[in-house]
Amino acid sequence: MIKKFLVNLCVVILSLSVVPLWSEDGIFANAAVAALWPVDLEFSEVTTFFDPNRNTGGINSGHNAIDIPADFNANIYAPINGVCVSAGWMDDYGILIILRHEELNIYTFYAHCSYANVSAGQTVSAGDIIGHVGNTGNSDGNHLHFGICDTLTGGWPDIMYYDPLTYFTYETEPAKEDCGCTEDYAGTYVTKNIDTYLNVRSGHGSEFSIVGQLYPYSEFTVTKADGNWAHVEYEGVSGYCSMEYIQRKENPESAMTISGETVPNGEITQGEAFEIKGIITSNLPIIRFTGGIYKADGASPVYVHETAPNSLKYDLSGEFDNNMLFNKLEPGTYVYKVEAEDSSGKVYYFIGKSFMVTQKSLSVPNAPGDLNGDGNITIADGVILQKYILGIEPLSAEQLKYADLTGDGITDAFDMIMIRKLIVSEK
Repeated sequence: MIKKFLVNLCVVILSLSVVPLWSEDGIFANAAVAALWPVDLEFSEVTTFFDPNRNTGGINSGHNAIDIPADFNANIYAPINGVCVSAGWMDDYGILIILRHEELNIYTFYAHCSYANVSAGQTVSAGDIIGHVGNTGNSDGNHLHFGICDTLTGGWPDIMYYDPLTYFTYETEPAKEDCGCTEDYAGTYVTKNIDTYLNVRSGHGSEFSIVGQLYPYSEFTVTKADGNWAHVEYEGVSGYCSMEYIQRKENPESAMTISGETVPNGEITQGEAFEIKGIITSNLPIIRFTGGIYKADGASPVYVHETAPNSLKYDLSGEFDNNMLFNKLEPGTYVYKVEAEDSSGKVYYFIGKSFMVTQKSLSVPNAPGDLNGDGNITIADGVILQKYILGIEPLSAEQLKYADLTGDGITDAFDMIMIRKLIVSEK
């Protein structure tokens, strides 16, 4: 125990060349080094804390940093001024960023990033966006593994390690200049006159570090601006760009068309299927599509389908066609309607056609009782007559002629008795 105590004491004495001091509970005490919180302030929870045993017990003896859960691609900030030593893949660390802070003789490191915004040799200022939170390497969720050390061995962080929660005192919010920008410029923008890319920087001015790029025809959001520099957000990157090379995206006018459509051509025979085709194309997102088959009044639905495509095209031959059961329609008059609404609220009425479903024509031979036209009087003919008498299915004029077996001009139960006798005699 004495030997281990002396070893630990020597380690602590060596550490006094830097800012932290050893406290009674074995955690490095803060020497009032002011810094910025390394992620967006909404992510303030720490789920895994620094373990000082990592300095004496080997690589697997304790956690060498703190873990801060955050959304995927949340910003990672430089807590103080420094220089990027490296930024890239480091096995279990995933994408690892290491900064050198010469005045404190320490390194800060940021593991499991989704990607890095800095590269080796780049100077960074407190508050610069150096990377984005991810889940790379040996990680079980989006978080920042944020640590401090005074040594690199083969490019890897190494002891001494310090507790980021006690080494630094954190300002309540990232340092932000009162830039005087207003929301008058807010909106969706696109690049202009850009052949390669437009740099997104960490502040108002070309002297600030680069945190991302906007490429030709990129579409992005401007939250506010001052006429010279704009606050931009693009694919998880937040920063600033010159307004000389961007312009507000004009919203297209509402316009919607349909092409290649098929419409019931006046008359459909009962039991006949009808294939629906047509593609609706819109300048603005189609937020509602309604189409279907209605009764003759045009208001009572028979088969109706409504959906919210939220796209610039809608193909009628897909789900809509599958829901329109023309072959199930009874004889009668119907109306076929199609309409769509775009994100501006404008409704387009494309189709409103009436059509008729007619009774299926049977080729009935001159044989009383043969209602299905197969040349025989069987139980099938009896079923057809029974459905008619019960009001389930109609008969064509020809079928009514051969169903009147009594010859009294009325098709009723007495004809059902007669057809039963014919069926029995046929057997």
